[in-house]
Amino acid sequence: MEHALRLAWDTLAAGNSPFAAVLVAADGRVLATGQNAFAQSGDPTSHAELDAIRAVADTDRGALLGATMYASGEPCPMCSAALAWARVSRVVYGAAAPDIRAIYPSPVSFTLRCAEVIAAADADIDVTGPVLGEEGLAPFHEAASS
Repeated sequence: MEHALRLAWDTLAAGNSPFAAVLVAADGRVLATGQNAFAQSGDPTSHAELDAIRAVADTDRGALLGATMYASGEPCPMCSAALAWARVSRVVYGAAAPDIRAIYPSPVSFTLRCAEVIAAADADIDVTGPVLGEEGLAPFHEAASS
């Protein structure tokens, strides 16, 4: 989780929203990382979680099974659905979507939570979060004040 938080700060320093993700295999290997790149790319699907999934799907799709996604912020509905399709085993996020929205508003704000999307997909994925408290919200506070 700390790796995802460090990447969130790096993502913010690069001029993007501080969303970052680290995909870890069941054996503890880091499979891939992802960073939000929407501000630079203009691609609305350039979310951290999707970038990490794409990186692994291109090289070792089987490694997604049993993997854990660590995300700085709660995955949005699009990313949550992708995580269900990828069949990861676990999602852990640092900051909750409602807390992020209260600090760092977005032009599109879904109220559908990650766990709700996963449940609707009938996917056997453990969703845990928020796990970082104020530390996890710090990059979003910084982004809002920039």
